[in-house]
Amino acid sequence: MVLQQGMPVPIWGTADAGEEVTVTLGDQKKSAAAGAEGRWMVRFEPIKAEQGPLEMTVAGKNRLSVSDILVGEVWICSGQSNMQWPVVRSKNADREIAEADYPRIRLFSVPRTVADKPQADTEARWEACAPTAIPEFSAVGYFFGRDLHKELKVPVGLIHTSWGGTPAESWTEQAVLEGEPDF
Repeated sequence: MVLQQGMPVPIWGTADAGEEVTVTLGDQKKSAAAGAEGRWMVRFEPIKAEQGPLEMTVAGKNRLSVSDILVGEVWICSGQSNMQWPVVRSKNADREIAEADYPRIRLFSVPRTVADKPQADTEARWEACAPTAIPEFSAVGYFFGRDLHKELKVPVGLIHTSWGGTPAESWTEQAVLEGEPDF
């Protein structure tokens, strides 16, 4: 994954109600207790780009380790069909895909699923930008992220969350829509 440089870093999860959870990220360590609903969150001090790769450990009743965490720029690639358009359908696609070997660019594609309320989690994972990972990724997102990575010389995380042909109302909570007379 890539964490945003220069900003506080929130890390959250779930545990048994009241369970103490300790999170270590690089040389920082924070603890929190899970609330009555089992949710916890810690916030780390801002981290500079290029400080890494880092490892994170989350320890409570269970233990989870995540390695190869980079720090740099993180961008959300969202919208409709123009943002959804994949690299495989872009100009010079074969060449672009073959040359898409940027291990310091990380990709996260949010699955297109329907839900009637905001979701706490998704079935997806970060992956390094490589010819095998890039064909179905957003072309606009990839070309932007690649140019940003080359210009700033820092890791770049791209979160692809577009869905062509969806109206803005489908991305808005029902309660908000009900409060608008036009909807």
